[in-house]
Amino acid sequence: MPPPAAATITVRATLAMLDGPKREIAEGVANDEYVFWLGSGISRERMPDLRDVAKRVLVTLQARIDQSDPSCRFKQALEGVVTLANPSPDEWGRIAFDQPADGWPDYEALAARLVGNYARMLDVPVDGEEADYLLWDVLDAANVYANPTIEPDAEHLCLAALAIEGVASELPTANWDNLIERAVERLAGAQPVLRVVVAPNEIRWNRLRANLYKFHGCARAAQIDAAQFRGLMVARQNQINGWSARNPVMAPFLTGLITRRPTLMLGLSAQDSNIQNLFAEAQAAMAWPWPSHPPAYAFSENALGIDQRGLLQNVYHLHYGPANRSAMESEALVQAYAKPLLLALLLFVVTAKLKRLVEIGSPGLAPADRDKLHDGLEHARNLVADGLNPNAAEVGDLIVQCGRAMSMLRGGRLPDAASGIYAPVTTEPLHRMPADPSLADSGVCQFAAAAALIGLGIDRGHWTATPADTTDPASGALVLTGRSGPAKVYFAATAQAAIRLGTNGLVADNDDVVIIHSHETPPAMQRYPRRAPGRVGLASVREASMEELLSAGTEVEDLLGRFRSKVAL
Repeated sequence: MPPPAAATITVRATLAMLDGPKREIAEGVANDEYVFWLGSGISRERMPDLRDVAKRVLVTLQARIDQSDPSCRFKQALEGVVTLANPSPDEWGRIAFDQPADGWPDYEALAARLVGNYARMLDVPVDGEEADYLLWDVLDAANVYANPTIEPDAEHLCLAALAIEGVASELPTANWDNLIERAVERLAGAQPVLRVVVAPNEIRWNRLRANLYKFHGCARAAQIDAAQFRGLMVARQNQINGWSARNPVMAPFLTGLITRRPTLMLGLSAQDSNIQNLFAEAQAAMAWPWPSHPPAYAFSENALGIDQRGLLQNVYHLHYGPANRSAMESEALVQAYAKPLLLALLLFVVTAKLKRLVEIGSPGLAPADRDKLHDGLEHARNLVADGLNPNAAEVGDLIVQCGRAMSMLRGGRLPDAASGIYAPVTTEPLHRMPADPSLADSGVCQFAAAAALIGLGIDRGHWTATPADTTDPASGALVLTGRSGPAKVYFAATAQAAIRLGTNGLVADNDDVVIIHSHETPPAMQRYPRRAPGRVGLASVREASMEELLSAGTEVEDLLGRFRSKVAL
């Protein structure tokens, strides 16, 4: 059977979907309208999935059976677990409790059937043990899901970048792992970006740019302080059924999020009754109308499952009938799994912010010229997308490239671990950017215009672009190659940043480089240490001032010509 379309869709095709039929959802994310509801699917390639959980329960319980005791408590528990898989009489006949479970002929089939009954499986008691014995002891969940050797995957890195960009401020998750926290720490360093809420009293903590609500508990917290957090790890059917009653703080808080903001589900099947109940209670309090703009519910899936359809039926209630059902489901389905979707959303958000910066920095742009600059940014974005696969290595490299460019732009230096390897375009969502008084004079608006001109130049065939060599500190933000050959390109938002490019050893006087200044070009001075000669016959450092170029006219074709003359490629 071929893999589902949502798993094989390219980043470029996902972007085309976000530019087209799912544009309202993408723009909603860029405006920080959506609550990101996160499930085990975003950690599928890093953490055990439910089939692995079922297999571990079967194998471990069988291994603990005392074969000399016909009424062994572990055998009784294993029989209870197997019963939940609903074996046929023939399958029962092939189960040998005195043999390792992974050798049973129907081991795979039994484990697969237990996936839909995982919460009831973990509720099976073991005589003489605590109610969470299967979770805490058999699965060793705290240590398995907080394993520090497991690195964040592409999904976690993209979520961290979106959080740093200020467009993923609300993140409820049913996951126990701490991969999102580790991804944010890797990208943002010690900056206070992410608040993690596990216990009810933590709701009172100051909000940060992003807020992660681990409503099914946290493995790392339970590992550190079992007395407080072990009981908050939700897995058993009894816990799920009684979750709302036992969580008088978190339950209404999450219901409020559903009521106030649209929902984007990533890797979350919504099969648990407590999650379904939250959405039903939100509908009873204040239902979302249909249609809503942006859509009130969106699911990152290949196709909607019965639980997601049930959720739509709960939340849209009277509107969910034969006349609207198909349109509702089509609107809600985003046919891309979290890996390609989150990466495409990150590219969409960054590009949308750059477009807005072009508008803020050049309010007098004619609509046709504005659209050409926007097209240049989109062309550059699409080239990046064409070369990307949504895996951790390539996403990590993209984040390093972006972090380098923005850190050099603002400070004339490379990023460091303490301040984080990723620097956002802005920390505000799209709709709040025009109210930020610091943007107009920060140099980032002119940077956005320069990026747009570079994208237009690529589209017109004036030059090609390749990424910087991130292992070489003096490799620029990118490399442009024109008729005169390759040149490393740097951006400098201020004169101070430009000077620091030299004092930090990133540029030398005889390097073949282009420095694009946001404001005026600093006076010529011996500010760059020299290196061994590079190419000869060409001025080694070419400098262009975007402020000067824009002040001479914003008709894009003329502006592009003057820009080409300055960069001399």
